[in-house]
Amino acid sequence: MALIVDDTSVNMTWHAAGAKAAVHAGTKFAVAHCTAGANTAAGNTAPPGKVKRNDAIEIKGTVFLEATGNEFDMGDHEFGMVQVTELYDYHFLYVGRLASDGSAKLDVLGGFTKNPSLDVQPEGETVDEHIFSFNNIETKRVTKPRTGFEITVTFGDHPHNVVPWRFDNTLTHSTNFLARIRRAQHFVVYFVTRASAAATPRILGRLGWAVTWDCDFNWTIATMQPKLAVTRAELFPGTFKLGPPPGSDAWAQIAVNRTGPATNAQDTSAVNRIYDTHLPPGCQQSDAPPSGFRSNFFS
Repeated sequence: MALIVDDTSVNMTWHAAGAKAAVHAGTKFAVAHCTAGANTAAGNTAPPGKVKRNDAIEIKGTVFLEATGNEFDMGDHEFGMVQVTELYDYHFLYVGRLASDGSAKLDVLGGFTKNPSLDVQPEGETVDEHIFSFNNIETKRVTKPRTGFEITVTFGDHPHNVVPWRFDNTLTHSTNFLARIRRAQHFVVYFVTRASAAATPRILGRLGWAVTWDCDFNWTIATMQPKLAVTRAELFPGTFKLGPPPGSDAWAQIAVNRTGPATNAQDTSAVNRIYDTHLPPGCQQSDAPPSGFRSNFFS
């Protein structure tokens, strides 16, 4: 007699009521956020406040654990969610009011050492404690139509950025102004289980999703304030797929092995390096605007 995971019962669903990708013009920072659970006032102070009040998207995974021996607890079985992500574009462009003030492209993606990467952010816990946290799981023991446990695991996220309106170009010794935010990112959430904490996790299913911010800013000379022109901001789910991908799948290997460096750590390190050092490859300064840059940036 044993506890048996019913792989055919696995399902994952996407929940994002009120969530959508958007950009807010705060007084000190531009705030890229996902609307639901966002604190847009975070862009009104320096240093900025905390953008995320709550998760904007939620993914639920369900599975049945059959108790063939009439067990009354799950034993050592663990269930959790682990996310892997890849960034396709992630940069901020700053341009001077005058052509002689130059420009600066802050290429955050260029500071990543691993992409795709493990997108897990433990808070006072290990990576595994975060993935298999009891705070994210609900269990219900049932006896009909068969004996076992109905299990629900919940995962949440809220991507966001706070981006300063101004950047000091150390090449021209002039202030450059935020002209563009580009961030395009794909995520896959893996629903995983293991028979014990010492066992290798097994993928039960996966669900992808994506977010994009693609927006430009122009400035008003009279007020020296930005005007937002969002060209594209999207937040959308992919399709649930039952079972694991092929064993050679690089994303799945990251999820199963929980190998770093993690996404958030790379992000923080890349941003800090850009603003602290102003050095390439993350910070690409020029003594001129980008070739073909729009003429109405300041008006």
